[in-house]
Amino acid sequence: MPALTKPLAGRGESTRDLKLELGDYIRELRLKRGMRQADLAKALGMQFYTAISAIEVGRNTVPPERYLDFAKALGVNPKVFMRNVLRLTNPWAYAILFTDRPDEATAGLNAQIRGRSGDTTRRDED
Repeated sequence: MPALTKPLAGRGESTRDLKLELGDYIRELRLKRGMRQADLAKALGMQFYTAISAIEVGRNTVPPERYLDFAKALGVNPKVFMRNVLRLTNPWAYAILFTDRPDEATAGLNAQIRGRSGDTTRRDED
């Protein structure tokens, strides 16, 4: 089984999928607010919207030191934002912290990494 001790640090398929899901989440929140990528970049004090584009297409992730800034700019409760970011960037930690049966949830995640299907996590409401 491939090691994912740093889920978003590698370049494998699982890493790519996690980055794409995070990008989809950021895009969804941005569109709900009626923002363009340039609008979000400006709200975050970024010079170029391409930083937002890179996150949304899975090339980059939200820098941890900017989590709170992103939550505020996207109009999301910071705790809800962080739960979803954690779910998308480190589903094992999320499963241990926020599911009723962490043993089953992490076993399901491990099975997914080995190529089996089955979603064991849930998305929190915004």
